[in-house]
Amino acid sequence: MNFKHNRFFYWLYKLQKIYKNKKPNFHYAEFAEDIMVNRILKKFKKGFYVDIGAYHPFKGSLTYNLYNRNWHGMNLDISKSSIDLFDIARPNDININCAVSKFNGETYYYENSPINQQNSLIPQTDNQKKIKIKSYKLSEILKMQNISIVDYINIDTEGNELEVLMGIDFSKINPFLFTIEENSFDLTNEKKKKKIIFLKENNYELINIIGVTMFFVKKDYVPEINDLIKI
Repeated sequence: MNFKHNRFFYWLYKLQKIYKNKKPNFHYAEFAEDIMVNRILKKFKKGFYVDIGAYHPFKGSLTYNLYNRNWHGMNLDISKSSIDLFDIARPNDININCAVSKFNGETYYYENSPINQQNSLIPQTDNQKKIKIKSYKLSEILKMQNISIVDYINIDTEGNELEVLMGIDFSKINPFLFTIEENSFDLTNEKKKKKIIFLKENNYELINIIGVTMFFVKKDYVPEINDLIKI
């Protein structure tokens, strides 16, 4: 029987279609980038993420929804106070207070306040506090933690994202997804171009930009993106 020919069943069908999708999407990221992250990674029941410049376990987080889906990962931040929050809120993750760049050694970061999104390895004002910190290539950190498989990397380091990328050994680490911040809405921005070119040279393609976050996936998987992000 075609239910459209039955007025009562067709009425129930229409109600179901209306209210099934009434619930809004819930997000933590500033521009709701985590909704796109979850859409791309929805077929991964479990996985491992690395969040560089993690800042806060919930606020602005692109990985918290994954954590709630039984993923786990590593959160890295130059602020010890931020990492202390992760130790409380995400005890199943690896939480490390360090800088991430293209070299192993010591460097300085510039602090506005103990927990602040604008803390950075790049000085911005004369009022910032200069603090010494250990710096590592991401590949070195992964080696020290005996991590060989990473599915998703988010980089939000207030200006040195390209240096973070340069510290990755792409012959060993090939995440399915990268999200990279670039604090500019200008599509011709030179820093943005350099990140796009660098990742393209390492077999990744830009598939989307939401707010100030660029999304990259492995070149081989680009044809599958439409299927992956279907509602």
